[in-house]
Amino acid sequence: MARPLKKGLGYFPLDTDLYSDRKIQRLLRKYGCKGICIYLAILCEIYREKGYYISYDSDFCFDISVILGLDEATVSEAVLYCIDLQLFDRELLEYRQVLSSLAIQRRFREISKRLGIKIDPDLEIPDNWANEGVIVAETPVIATETPVSVTKTPENGNGNQNVNVNQSTQYGKSNETRFSDDNGEAARREELLRMAEEATRSC
Repeated sequence: MARPLKKGLGYFPLDTDLYSDRKIQRLLRKYGCKGICIYLAILCEIYREKGYYISYDSDFCFDISVILGLDEATVSEAVLYCIDLQLFDRELLEYRQVLSSLAIQRRFREISKRLGIKIDPDLEIPDNWANEGVIVAETPVIATETPVSVTKTPENGNGNQNVNVNQSTQYGKSNETRFSDDNGEAARREELLRMAEEATRSC
């Protein structure tokens, strides 16, 4: 006979920056190492039993106290302080008598994807992050060819053709501004070419 499918997890990830969390720092400040041990023991029981929650009944604090060798009252006080720190969800404790949190359910959801196990909707804490997709909009790239117009003029006296090549760009400013600071060289070259052309015509 096959064993029933285990709902809990055999392990769970623990953030390496745990002690950088201000909530954990406050728990440590008030209850010392006992508070951290109580919190971690509860996490172990949550992931081991149901995977993402555990029932908070009249025996819960006693069971944790036996595991850690602490008195039951200390465990009960530490649990309520964890609620105040939002390490566990207050509404689920008050209305469902269970201990869970959004972070716990996120971890469980990520780990149990392959198993197809889903969280009970009555116990699921709304997670805005889970519904937020990353929209990647492709930026269209438009390649515009620069039109080139070639105008041929009648042959001059040397039998050569004058070819004028005009290029216009699509970038809003003319390239003519590149040559605005040539100290009149372009005008002088144009004048010399005109004089040479007139000289050849007289030959």
